[in-house]
Amino acid sequence: MVMKNIAPPLAAWKSYEYFPGGHIYRDPRYDPAGGPDGRPCIWADDSLWTIDTPEQPNSILFFIQYRHWLHELPIDLRGAELRFRLRGDHLALHGARCYFWAVTHVPAATRWHFVGQPIAVPEGGWGDEAVLRLAADPAQWHCSFVSKPELHQPAGLLPTLAACFSYGFSFVGFSEKVTGRVGLADFQMLVEVDPTWPFSYKAGRGGEEWLTVSRTSARQEPITSTARLAAGRSALTGAGGPGLYLLDDFLPLGGQPPFVYLAMAKASGTTGGRDLRNALLMVRQSAAHFDARGGQVCFFVEHAASGTRWVLNVLGGDSSANNLRWVTLAPDPLLWRRISGDLPLADILTGNGGTGGYDYFGFMLVCPDSEPRGTWGLIQFSLGPTLEPGEVAAPEETTD
Repeated sequence: MVMKNIAPPLAAWKSYEYFPGGHIYRDPRYDPAGGPDGRPCIWADDSLWTIDTPEQPNSILFFIQYRHWLHELPIDLRGAELRFRLRGDHLALHGARCYFWAVTHVPAATRWHFVGQPIAVPEGGWGDEAVLRLAADPAQWHCSFVSKPELHQPAGLLPTLAACFSYGFSFVGFSEKVTGRVGLADFQMLVEVDPTWPFSYKAGRGGEEWLTVSRTSARQEPITSTARLAAGRSALTGAGGPGLYLLDDFLPLGGQPPFVYLAMAKASGTTGGRDLRNALLMVRQSAAHFDARGGQVCFFVEHAASGTRWVLNVLGGDSSANNLRWVTLAPDPLLWRRISGDLPLADILTGNGGTGGYDYFGFMLVCPDSEPRGTWGLIQFSLGPTLEPGEVAAPEETTD
C-alpha cells in the first residue's frame, strides 16, 4: 500500500437541486483567483440548492462530486484524511451544521454523514484549513438515505467507504432552508491505495492489456495495434468518445452457444489472478452503432486449459446501452451462465487461490445469430475493490 494525494478539479463539483420525482445538478461558479491568497475556488448560493427531503433528516447537498463524472473508479476512503477550506458569506444556517458525507451504490445507493466531526464554515473569510480524518467507526456516522428500501438494506459503513462513488458537503438540522453562499477551495484527499488493485482502464490511459480475436487475422491480437487504432479513430464519429474500438472485425466462434470475443485481458498481466469473488465491476461501453445480431454483451471469466467459460450479463436487457453499469461478481451460479467446460464458477473466480483459476476475463457477445457488424467500444472499465460477502447488487446504471 502507498499513500496518494488526490486533488479533484474544482470544476467537477456540482450543487444538488432536488424536486419531487427528480433532481438537477447545478454548476457552482468557478473563480480562478477568489480563494485563499488568490488561489482558485468555487461558489454556490441558495439559488443552486434545495432541501433534499428523502434524506433523513432532511439535508442540503450544497457541494457534490461523483467519481464517474471524471471517468474515475470508486475511491477507498477508509482512513482517508481530507483537507480543504470553506467560507460562508451572508450565510443564514437556521440551526444547521455542516458535515462531510460519502455514498456507495452497492447494493443500493446509501449515504452516510460523518456526524462525529461537524465542520465550521467561517463567515466572511476563508479561515484556517479544515482537516477531517475519516474514522471507520459507525458510531461517528449517520446513515441518512438508502434507495429502494423495500428491496435493499442500506450498505454498511465500511463497504460505503471502501467503494465510495460520490462524496460532498451538506447542511443538516436546519429549521428552514439555509440561504447565502458557500465557497470551497484547496480540497484534497490523502488516501491509501494499492497500485495493482483495482485494475482499471479509462479512455486515454493505456489499454495495451486488452486483446481481441480478429476476424481479419483469425487470431488473438492487441486492440491497440496500429491498424486498429486507425480504425478506432475513424469509429469516433457518432460513437461514445475516446476508447478502445472494434470496427467490423468480429469473429463468431462455434459452440453451443456461439460467441464472439470483444475485449479480453490476461490475468497474468492485470489482476495477477486475484480472487474476484464479490469484486466490484464497472463498465461503460460504446454500442450505439453496434448490430449485435440478437446477441448479448456479457462479462466473462475463462479457464483456458479446460475451456471453461462463465458469463454474466452486466448490461441489463439492452446491449446497446452506453450508460455506466456496475455489479458485484457474486459467486452464485444462478446469476451466471456456463457456456463451455465443466469447472465450477467458484473454482474460477477464486483465482490463484482455487483449484482452477482464470486465465482471461473481459467481454464477449453471446448467442449472435450471425456475424455482428458496426462499431463496439470499451470506454471505461474497473475491476475491484472486493466487497464484503453478501453486499451483492443487481446490475444498475446511472445517467448522472
